Amino acid sequence: MKKIIIAQSIQNSVGDSDTLFRRGGISVLPVPTAEEVLTLHRDQQVDLIIADHGMPVMGGVKLCAALRSNTLLRDVSLILVCERTGPSAAEGQQAGANAILLRPLDRSELFSKVSHLLMVQDRSDVRIPLRMSVTGKGAVATFVGMSLDISVSGMLLESGRILQQGERLHCSFTLQTRVVDLECVVVRAEMTPGGIIRYGVKFLNLDAKTFILLEHLIKGGGKV
Repeated sequence: MKKIIIAQSIQNSVGDSDTLFRRGGISVLPVPTAEEVLTLHRDQQVDLIIADHGMPVMGGVKLCAALRSNTLLRDVSLILVCERTGPSAAEGQQAGANAILLRPLDRSELFSKVSHLLMVQDRSDVRIPLRMSVTGKGAVATFVGMSLDISVSGMLLESGRILQQGERLHCSFTLQTRVVDLECVVVRAEMTPGGIIRYGVKFLNLDAKTFILLEHLIKGGGKV
């Protein structure tokens, strides 16, 4: 079981969506203050700490420095989330953080860093080409996209087509030689720092066989 301590402020901004943090084999421990991070890590010896620069009372930079200076606590991976302006990012690097992430926080970037530092299989590596159609006020429009992160409840997809929240899609892709046809609904849209829009979609008609295939894929037991 991998253990992650995360600043409560960051957990609140990430939310409780279907993400890396909800996978089996990972325990996430939200903590409000830097001092409580030290206490909890001392008790449980976690694998990763995600700290916020503005954590009370000590702050994220001093927390990183305190961890790295303690021979019993120093062997832990550290991610520090900082403001885009000011010296906090440089100070965090000097204090020993493995990765610095800037606000506004990109969830995809955060989960990629977490996955890399924990050395777990990243579902964003499961890239499935999708053929999709959407029914609007006019004719049915067909377009292509790419899944970036897939689960048994939905997926994160990328496409050049502009989609609206609540819009329904028909997605078709091949999963272990089986053609899968699913109805989906767009539940959120996110823009990356690079200007790419990614969409969170929820499956509406997942059958038992496809559910099993997706679970097998997510756990790394099979190939697309």
